[in-house]
Amino acid sequence: MQEQHKKQPEISIIVPVYQVEKYLNECIDSILAQTFTDFELILVDDGSTDSSPAICDRYAEQDARVQVIHKPNGGLSDARNAGIAEAIGAYIYFADSDDTVAPTLVEDCLNAMREYDADLVMFQFDTISENNKPLLSNYRHNDFTEVQVLTPVEVIKKQVKAEIDGYFWAFLAPASTYQGTGFSFPVGRKIEDLSRICNVIGEATRVVRLPKALYHYRMREGSITASWDPQLTRDWTRAADDREEYIVHRFPELKGFMTLQQLNFFANLDYETMRQSLLS
Repeated sequence: MQEQHKKQPEISIIVPVYQVEKYLNECIDSILAQTFTDFELILVDDGSTDSSPAICDRYAEQDARVQVIHKPNGGLSDARNAGIAEAIGAYIYFADSDDTVAPTLVEDCLNAMREYDADLVMFQFDTISENNKPLLSNYRHNDFTEVQVLTPVEVIKKQVKAEIDGYFWAFLAPASTYQGTGFSFPVGRKIEDLSRICNVIGEATRVVRLPKALYHYRMREGSITASWDPQLTRDWTRAADDREEYIVHRFPELKGFMTLQQLNFFANLDYETMRQSLLS
């Protein structure tokens, strides 16, 4: 329960935590080192059995901006939903607990919102190994060199064509997109980002994309996308169906576009995501 007199922070940063003791300090340190300091950091311990819960509690004792939710294991979607329910910031940002963020991530996003009159800011990312070495990657998501100011429909088209990846850590959005709208991540499934990414894009008014790598995505063996199985294939299909259902309902004018994209299914696959997953 939030205290009534607690000042509303500008940003709520939500980090689901599960069995990541090896990387968690580095992730949290990178968030607390933000040049923009008016945020709350919500660490959602999703039933970890390693030292992650104790690490979370230690940070909460040291920094008043940090709060910890301890809950039984329910998966990434469930942890994110728990964080959304507690968040009181005007904007919400999600980070993964084994990755790190650039120190100017929040500041750059808020500056871009003001400069371009946008309410959704997307940015580039790079990839690092388990021991922090830079990895070569060639994501189509990062294939632009100038600031892009786009309508939600333009961004949705790019996302469906895999020119924009569905990672929730690759953008900052208003809290009102997630709260009081019936939004939730699908519990018990993986590929949750793809199933909900367009729900966020579609509720924006104007989107700005920054040609700057503000997130360091760690490729590691234990990650969800590092092992492919039939369940993952089913979840991927369901996620694509969820995305199409939202798009056609919210933007009926895109129905023909979506039909065409189904025919171009293999041309639109993000092969770099698959390649990196296999390499890791």
